[in-house]
Amino acid sequence: LSSDSSDLMLRIYRAESYVGLQEYKTAIEDLNFVISKMPNWPEVYFQKGKVLQDSGFVGDALQLFLQCLALDEDFLPAKLEVEKVILFMIQFILLLQSLGGSDVLEPVSGGLNRAQSAHALNSTKDLAKEDGLKRVSSEPLLSGQGKGALLKRKLSFSEQDTVVCEDGRNKHKKQGESTKRDMTLAFGTIPGDLIDVSDFECSLCMRLFFEPVTTPCGHSFCKGCLERCLDHAPQCPLCKESLKEYLASRKYSITELLEELIMKYLSDELYERKRIHAEETAEHSNLTKNVPMFVCTMAYPTVPCPLHVFEPRYRLMIRRSMETGTKQFGMCISDSQNGFADYGCMLQIRNVHFLPDGRSVVDTVGGKRFRVLQRGMKDGYCTADIEYLEDVKVADEEELKKLRELHNFVYSQACSWFQNLRNKFRTQILQHFGPMPDREENIQAMPNGPAWCWWLLAVLPVDPRYQLSVLSMMSLKDRLIKIQHILTYFSRDQSK
Repeated sequence: LSSDSSDLMLRIYRAESYVGLQEYKTAIEDLNFVISKMPNWPEVYFQKGKVLQDSGFVGDALQLFLQCLALDEDFLPAKLEVEKVILFMIQFILLLQSLGGSDVLEPVSGGLNRAQSAHALNSTKDLAKEDGLKRVSSEPLLSGQGKGALLKRKLSFSEQDTVVCEDGRNKHKKQGESTKRDMTLAFGTIPGDLIDVSDFECSLCMRLFFEPVTTPCGHSFCKGCLERCLDHAPQCPLCKESLKEYLASRKYSITELLEELIMKYLSDELYERKRIHAEETAEHSNLTKNVPMFVCTMAYPTVPCPLHVFEPRYRLMIRRSMETGTKQFGMCISDSQNGFADYGCMLQIRNVHFLPDGRSVVDTVGGKRFRVLQRGMKDGYCTADIEYLEDVKVADEEELKKLRELHNFVYSQACSWFQNLRNKFRTQILQHFGPMPDREENIQAMPNGPAWCWWLLAVLPVDPRYQLSVLSMMSLKDRLIKIQHILTYFSRDQSK
């Protein structure tokens, strides 16, 4: 940010980091800056709403979710958050009636006071027409006999998640404040010799629960272990009950009671488990050693590369890239001898859209080029030790002058070739790759050279092996000559 304070994506990434450190106020400042520059960007309003929700300001968060929907009515994550808040408030009202009093409003609502509750209900009146909300808002008030049944009946998945998430995860207790759960643990103290560590072990990894989640069928697993199982089949690993609805919503809320029991009675074991998890995460965060490799297609610096991820190994790889915060992985084409090519390009994840069956559409853009030093394997996907490539800069003034002349000539040749394409082909290219980047004044400013070269290389119908040879070049002059040869060949075909 000190080198480029106008980079809005960096502001968003830094805000995410501040949230991880629970520095919510600083995160809000970064997001406010982005909103001031891009007031019609719905994702930023959603991010800000999530920060406010995590810090306990549920009413303010709801308003931001609604602002997000006002900008993009099809923004699904915001719809789900609004539905969750409304569902929680309705459940709370019913619970309040069943208890016959209103003095439990503050501890239960997670920071949503009476005025905010009324404002939120009024603000969401129009949204009640949505299919997901109609089912909730039409639930009848219970009679005296039905009040007890409300608390005993089995909840649907979405209702379970709302109760756990709002009442526990997003509730930030004030100093000295106690909850019913705290009192239950305090009055129900268990002698230490009766605690068996094996009772708190995940049946999948056979280790102490880490971020335990409980499925609708009642089985608990580590969050990461369950996600890996759902990569392969949407069924409970123990009872084989269908978890398609659970997978589709992707709301893996932590089972807080189980987590609190572990913290209370197995603190030493939990410390060791966290230490091991931190080491594993650090291993996945390295961007030169054991870097995850997606073996698929050619990728180029600055060029968008949308991916459809459906294989279990790549689902795991993408999820790890997101969880570690690097949001990066390598892309190489396949090689019959070595598994994948000696050269490739790093991809930066900009957005991930998860489909109901676990597949995902990943929006990425090319970053640094690299050379493979050593190959490996990790949990089914390829990895590599790599070194990054940069163009060798020309220092001699006379050579630099000739390089600029060659650059300008090839750029004009590229523009002419593109304009002479049939409208059908030109439209398809623009839809997939966007417009051709402008010519740059300082052709040696970027370590990968001018962006238009990579855009052109991506759209030209050339054999991937030839493209790979250009990708590996560290001389801008040699790259321009190669591109010139290709354009001359295709321009000759156009004239025919």
